[in-house]
Amino acid sequence: MMKDHIHDNVTKVGEESTMSWDTADSYRYEQSITLKIPGYEHMHDMMEKLLAASITDNNDTHILVTGAGGGKEITLLGTSHREWRLTGMDTSFQMLQLAQQKAQEAGITGRTILIEGTIEQLPEEALYDGATCMLMLHFIEGIEAKRSFLRQLALRLKPGAPLIIAAVNADLASPAYPVMMQAWREHMLQAGILAEEWDRFAASLGQQSDPVSGELMVQLLAECGFSQMTRYYGAFWVEAYYASRD
Repeated sequence: MMKDHIHDNVTKVGEESTMSWDTADSYRYEQSITLKIPGYEHMHDMMEKLLAASITDNNDTHILVTGAGGGKEITLLGTSHREWRLTGMDTSFQMLQLAQQKAQEAGITGRTILIEGTIEQLPEEALYDGATCMLMLHFIEGIEAKRSFLRQLALRLKPGAPLIIAAVNADLASPAYPVMMQAWREHMLQAGILAEEWDRFAASLGQQSDPVSGELMVQLLAECGFSQMTRYYGAFWVEAYYASRD
């Protein structure tokens, strides 16, 4: 049974925790993420436009936002589409607090539900018209766990519904890996990220996160009920794709 947590619009359905892009507080995350990823804002703007282009009937449109902590996707979609309803999920209570605050500031709490928990805990009968999964798949550890998540996500989408997914898709064994990382390091340092923060991030890949190659992510999507995978964005090891539920 779900119970109220920090707000009427925020429900807690599980106790599981997850890794985060940056283990510092959520406000620091919000400030630093745009410095770390070139074109971060453009990636999200294109995400909104791809969803809008895929959804032809806006009547009672309901979008699922996985990894909604921080509130970036919730507020962008909620303010761009006043007719859409949004359900956001995350396993981080701290990050959901930030999402709740941003939703309140944007005046979209009446159309937004925030849930602390995992996708397996969503009712299977609740089918959504589209979904986003931005910068979270690499925090799911292990191929089988990633496969399980994507299958559960597919089960909760209507046939033909769009999925916009972005992740750190790094091939740790690639000869290009050190070159890409050195270039990414220079970008972050020039953007104002401290050297020690870069060191923590670089050390976390493969330790506190579990990235896979873009080719493998596309393969997993195909195995789990998605098609039409199309890459629409790339910055160093970060990639974003459009896909459609079979």
